[in-house]
Amino acid sequence: MKREQLIDLCWRGVVPVDHWYNRDSADAQKQLGEALALLRAGCGYRLTTDPKQTDQTIWVEIEYPGFYAFEDGRHDRSAWDRTLFYIPTVERLEKREGKDWY
Repeated sequence: MKREQLIDLCWRGVVPVDHWYNRDSADAQKQLGEALALLRAGCGYRLTTDPKQTDQTIWVEIEYPGFYAFEDGRHDRSAWDRTLFYIPTVERLEKREGKDWY
């Protein structure tokens, strides 16, 4: 999946607070926003196979230079942070029609 497709899904996954219906909706929205920011910033990413993508969720690992990368050497990618994000699929978003997808 291309970066632009993931960014589009992140944008489309933002749901107005009045439509949140799950206790974890806020965390899902915050995580989606973080993934969006890192992808738009050009951070490296890879689709993961563990957990495996489903018709509901795309799992993406994004790497970025966090605190220790700047302390230990930004060019040493082994010091970069890696975070696993879940992004809703097109099918999941269309099924929810603008409502809470989480």
